[in-house]
Amino acid sequence: MFLTVLAATTALAGSYASPAPMPMTPLVDVVSKAVLVDCQVTGANLTDCKAVDAEGVHAAEAVKLAAQVEVPEAFALANPGRILIKMTVNP
Repeated sequence: MFLTVLAATTALAGSYASPAPMPMTPLVDVVSKAVLVDCQVTGANLTDCKAVDAEGVHAAEAVKLAAQVEVPEAFALANPGRILIKMTVNP
């Protein structure tokens, strides 16, 4: 009797085995790029930003990120005019 129950349990456990693993999909290589951005310090914001050493998607993303930077008041007072910052982007 014990062997019959053991055989039935083994048969049921085998039918509920985990499915075959999913095939691996290739990952897209995401390459970070450092972009120099020239911006005007205006109050607590950076305005009139332009990418200095990049073009296309990397430049657009760097300018968009620079426009979101908040500048501390002490920094803005100590550095009036334009500044050059480096933004690392992953388009």
